[in-house]
Amino acid sequence: MNKTNAHTNRPSRKKYYLFHQMTVHWLLIGLVLCLSPALASAKAGIQTISPPNNAWVTEKKLFLAGKTNKSATQVTIQGVGINNKGSIPVKGGAFGAMITLSNGLNTIVVSNGKTKNTTKVFYTPPDKKNYTIPKGFKRFYLHTNPTVLNCKECHRLKRGAYNFKRVIPAQANCTTGKCHADQGKAPHVHGPVGAGFCISCHSPHGSFKPMQIERSGPELCLVCHQQKEDELKMAVVHPPVKEGCTDCHDPHQSKMRFQLRGNGKTVSSLCFECHEETIFTKAHRHGPVGSGDCIACHRPHAGKYKKLLIAPTAKGELCFKCHQDRKEGFNQKYVHAPVAKDCGNCHDPHSSKYRYQLIKETKTLCESCHRKSTPAIYKDMDAKVKHPPVAKGHCTDCHAVHSSNYKPLLKNSTEKLCFSCHVDLGDEVAESKHRHGPVKTGDCTSCHQVHGSEFAKLLVRYFPGNFYSAYKPGQYNLCFGCHNKDIAKKKFTTTLTNFRDGKYNLHYFHVNMKKGRTCIACHDPHASNQNKHIRYEVPFGNWSYPINFTKRSTGGTCIVGCHAPKTYDRKNPKITPSR
Repeated sequence: MNKTNAHTNRPSRKKYYLFHQMTVHWLLIGLVLCLSPALASAKAGIQTISPPNNAWVTEKKLFLAGKTNKSATQVTIQGVGINNKGSIPVKGGAFGAMITLSNGLNTIVVSNGKTKNTTKVFYTPPDKKNYTIPKGFKRFYLHTNPTVLNCKECHRLKRGAYNFKRVIPAQANCTTGKCHADQGKAPHVHGPVGAGFCISCHSPHGSFKPMQIERSGPELCLVCHQQKEDELKMAVVHPPVKEGCTDCHDPHQSKMRFQLRGNGKTVSSLCFECHEETIFTKAHRHGPVGSGDCIACHRPHAGKYKKLLIAPTAKGELCFKCHQDRKEGFNQKYVHAPVAKDCGNCHDPHSSKYRYQLIKETKTLCESCHRKSTPAIYKDMDAKVKHPPVAKGHCTDCHAVHSSNYKPLLKNSTEKLCFSCHVDLGDEVAESKHRHGPVKTGDCTSCHQVHGSEFAKLLVRYFPGNFYSAYKPGQYNLCFGCHNKDIAKKKFTTTLTNFRDGKYNLHYFHVNMKKGRTCIACHDPHASNQNKHIRYEVPFGNWSYPINFTKRSTGGTCIVGCHAPKTYDRKNPKITPSR
């Protein structure tokens, strides 16, 4: 966030400008002469060039400069308030003299014997206490310690008189004298300063603008930097630019390129004069922020996009200016909604206390959107049994954060994703000939809730937690979500199941035993190398008994440690029911 008026309330800059208010005034007279409207239209035989009429000044001493006809040899100064009266010489039609003002209104009358000119100047001490500035008087800023020079220092003598309509671009001695000798010594010097052309920006006599500058705001700089004019017409303009370039650029010299202000090392040091530095100094910083290169993303003067960004943020266009290597990961079949809008929805573009510059911790960040957009998922996540990545808040263990070719933004197919953690199960399935239907299609979610469940093992429906369990109709809701729920209801059948000896229903027999067997007592719910997904072994106490099942066209044989080998045949019954 910008500090309020930070760029206009810099004590150090005020001192800096007060110092420079002592700069080029009298050294190069002519620029004011060129720009003064009175000069072009005046017909009088004598003119006062500086100070202008109705000027209010806070300097007690000022340099009176003017011109008259080239035949005059001297002019006289009279008036009310001024302490200096008498005659001064005219050279080439120009004259000048230091005069001392009295408090209040001063009336200066200059005469060449034939015509005269009257200039009114109102003087107050700098604190201007107990003074009321007359209506129509305007503050005029004078050079406070001028060196007396001849007019020819700035104006060309032509046909016996000075050409006041043209200023010679002569070097001034502002930087070689005692006042401003420190200017022009830094590594990066403004062109006019390096060339000694102080009058490019300052009026040598004085100006109605502080520091005797010729123009205010951006107009001062655009006189030379015309190529920037169209740029400043863009939709978004940096606030300091609207007020004037010198908030960011030192108009004379700097340790930094482009005469930037700051600590002389990074662009960001300049930006921090207005922008709160703590925003940029958290543990995880964006690369350009860490190197102090703010203009990698922001235009310094003006731009077409909000926040002076060099490109729009939608669809990662701005970020791809640098992160071209990541672009492919954003353009897959399914794109995360925030990515399509603005990377800043999830990432702080400057710095963050979270890895990857996330604006919040991962779990909290995902919840901030998905608790509203997908409430059913969070109902599962808040359930009694949680998927370990969910319990840890590691959403990105399973989901791609930008885009994916799988719904819902999964990093891979469900099967490969699940087996990337459940490695042993994945190996078992890969080595098996016979796979449970959902496993064959890679649809783990047919039986398991991926985020959380009220049932053990994240099952979507209830299944007995004990290996041995007495049969009840609701015990096998998980299996009966797909399989015939009547498969174990009748003792005798010819249609409900093929696991029968003649008409004797062997499913009914197993689950209705005194020590009832659940489905997984015989079947592996994922995969097996035996027909009908018959498991390899069955637990019994601290032991496991192997199961060997052989399928035949009309029945089969089961050899297991818990009973003698058994054969069943649907056409030629082998078992005599005991119940």
